[in-house]
Amino acid sequence: MLKPHAHHPYQLGASLYMPATRQDIWQVIKRDKLPTINSIIICLEDAVSHSDVELALERLQTLLHTWATHVDSINDPSKHADIQIEQPTRPLVFIRPRHPAMLEQLSGFAHIDLIDGFVMPKVDMYSLSNWRMACQNLSTEQLLMPTLETAALFNPHHNQELAIGFKEAFSQPVFALRIGGNDLFAALRLRRPKNSIVYDTPIGTLAYQLLGCFVPHGFYLTAPVFEYLDQPTLFMQELTRDVSLGLVGKTVIHPSQIALVQQAYCVPLSILDEAQAILHSEAKAVFKYNNTMLEPATHRAWATEIVNRAEACGTLDDGNNDYTARL
Repeated sequence: MLKPHAHHPYQLGASLYMPATRQDIWQVIKRDKLPTINSIIICLEDAVSHSDVELALERLQTLLHTWATHVDSINDPSKHADIQIEQPTRPLVFIRPRHPAMLEQLSGFAHIDLIDGFVMPKVDMYSLSNWRMACQNLSTEQLLMPTLETAALFNPHHNQELAIGFKEAFSQPVFALRIGGNDLFAALRLRRPKNSIVYDTPIGTLAYQLLGCFVPHGFYLTAPVFEYLDQPTLFMQELTRDVSLGLVGKTVIHPSQIALVQQAYCVPLSILDEAQAILHSEAKAVFKYNNTMLEPATHRAWATEIVNRAEACGTLDDGNNDYTARL
């Protein structure tokens, strides 16, 4: 389902997966740890071994009880109207269950309504109906993020059916679609190479196809994870491509990546100026601005997203862009 809601997908920013077995998740939610993280995904899937599932579920329920006790001190992480945003009092919080049956189980947990939404792994046309059934007892305000990571995603006809299916299957908003890079590499018997960005690989080709399939239907997509901590320049090059393609966030695997993701998503003031000029009520049909031809009829959708990104991620001065200098 596509419907308006309180958050914009650009608020995902830097997303960190945290195994549900960890005992410091509450410290992250209340910003005692990793105070700048934009969103966290409490993982009950790949990050938790089968033998630890029951422990993970117990700790998740304990976390929810703790959160409920302190809920008045943890405000809603809604975006601020002012482009010069303040840090929300907590990150967006999602849970990734192992399978539809576990999501159905989670819907019965006390205080599960505190969670912003759920990341659904390995969603395709073959599993969509099971996920739809599992979501029936969730709040219609909770956000869904299906992950595109099975071999079926290499079939363009399947993807067109899936795009339509996503619009019809759920009562909850589909907040974003996550591109599961590593599982997609695995489907080709590959691993992400260490010395190239994902867009120079077959998964990059697929990412372009997924954008062309799902974005025209109104969906947002997130960028694949970059797992090499000793390649910061390559990471920034990939981030630049992520942002230019309109992908709305990126999973981080280490705190050192958080600031790089956030800076990449900041909007240069000159670009924001162009977007606001396009959206101005008295803008001409075609006009020159900053030595660029602007045409509101064709650039309006882009300009709207630039303003949304600036509101969610902030702005930076073109003349003081350390990120570009490091590239």
